[in-house]
Amino acid sequence: MKRYFGVFIALLMCAGAASANPFPDVKVQKINDRVYALLGPTDPPNKQNLGYMNNNLVIIGNKGVILVDAGSHKAVAEHIDAAIKKITSKPITHVLITHHHPDHHLGLEYFDGAQVIASEFCAKQITDNGRSMVSFMSRNTGLSLRGAKPVVPQEKLAPRSRQAMEIDGIKLELISTETAHTDGDMMVWLPEDGVLASGDILVHSINPSFRDGNLKKWVGVVDDILKLPLKTVMPGHGPLMQRQDIVEFRALIADFYKVVEGIYKAGGVEADVRKKLDMAKWEKLGRFDDMMGGNINKVWLEVEEANF
Repeated sequence: MKRYFGVFIALLMCAGAASANPFPDVKVQKINDRVYALLGPTDPPNKQNLGYMNNNLVIIGNKGVILVDAGSHKAVAEHIDAAIKKITSKPITHVLITHHHPDHHLGLEYFDGAQVIASEFCAKQITDNGRSMVSFMSRNTGLSLRGAKPVVPQEKLAPRSRQAMEIDGIKLELISTETAHTDGDMMVWLPEDGVLASGDILVHSINPSFRDGNLKKWVGVVDDILKLPLKTVMPGHGPLMQRQDIVEFRALIADFYKVVEGIYKAGGVEADVRKKLDMAKWEKLGRFDDMMGGNINKVWLEVEEANF
């Protein structure tokens, strides 16, 4: 009887520990023996997900772990780290940041001592605007993040460059692209594994955000991605992608630009975009209400500037 009572108490303690974790679960997807994707929710940061809403790539080296992106604040990073500890006991030695949006880097302070690499533009944005990024995340999640400390990457990748390196026995390439999702996008390519971490240049099953990018150039960057011998792509948000998923994403954003440009050149107005764009394709993707209005306005202004 005592043995069953002890088991009952243990179950209660486990249930209490699980309920104490306020974040949505990490979905761990094994790509191969040394590469894992940690897939998070896809909604923008809010009071339900508390800022946990993006993907991370875990690359296991000889002695440590290389992590792509760090989460949106310290507690999210700890949540991610707990999932990593179930995969390997090796410490996180390097963190590669794909771009400057706060959900991708504000968790860096948790990974104290790790070497951080990002693009020059990303590092400058963190330096100049890190405190406002903390305020944004605090405001959207309802959390008090006043003590959060933005971490500026120590190593910086030059604009529009491609740097091959070996970290802890892992061969990889850091690719600083032309402007796509942002001016400072950086992708992580593992040539021996055929795995790409694209950051938000690629997202899957959700509406992308065009607000800080250039859609025409973005299409060209996706064309370059399709030249790689891809096996698996981890997008910034959403499920893992295969080549056909990327082809479909490319067609979707290219059509968006073509429609807006056609309306502008024909003398139409911004309001015509919703009438001419195949909205059904976009409405079935997540974040439609959050993104579509701003995306139309951003691309309209981009086309207007290009044709001024």
